[in-house]
Amino acid sequence: MSLEQIDSDSAATAPTDKPMTLQISSQQIEQYCAEICQGSANTSRKHAALIALEGFIVRHTSTDKYSAQFNQIVATIQRYAEQTRAELLSEYADKLLIILTDRDRTGLATIHQAVSRNGFDQLLNQVLSKLPPAQRPGLKQWNEDWLQDAETKARLASGYPDALNMKDAGIPLDEYRVMTELKRKLASL
Repeated sequence: MSLEQIDSDSAATAPTDKPMTLQISSQQIEQYCAEICQGSANTSRKHAALIALEGFIVRHTSTDKYSAQFNQIVATIQRYAEQTRAELLSEYADKLLIILTDRDRTGLATIHQAVSRNGFDQLLNQVLSKLPPAQRPGLKQWNEDWLQDAETKARLASGYPDALNMKDAGIPLDEYRVMTELKRKLASL
């Protein structure tokens, strides 16, 4: 290797990690958040973008952190994020009502994984209150029957009466978890 090749290779891999200054006003962040919310029909993507933006601002602000300007910018992002969160929960609630009516464990597990435990609990409260009272006993029976069957299969697969082996029993763990959550919630009705 020649000296010129070493120099050009070194220049190509030389650190270019020089900090840059980013300035943003409250008005600019307001406009940007509005553009995010208007730019996509996918509420989940809008919400994720706002959460990422907030994290970026909080993480990379150094000199103005916790100033009035910083707090106003973060509050603006959080206001938009709360709006998208409410929209997202409303969309999930609409889907969840159909999922429970159809007895769709996979759909139930998908929503359970997409939200926090507290969010899922709120969704169940909202949806179960809308569920016609005549449908609740059937839903409760379906839930209890499925859990009993899953646990029986998992005990047999484990070889021990007090242990569950969901994997060998072919029981999707995410479905078992959500059905357990649903049982807890149905018991409180």
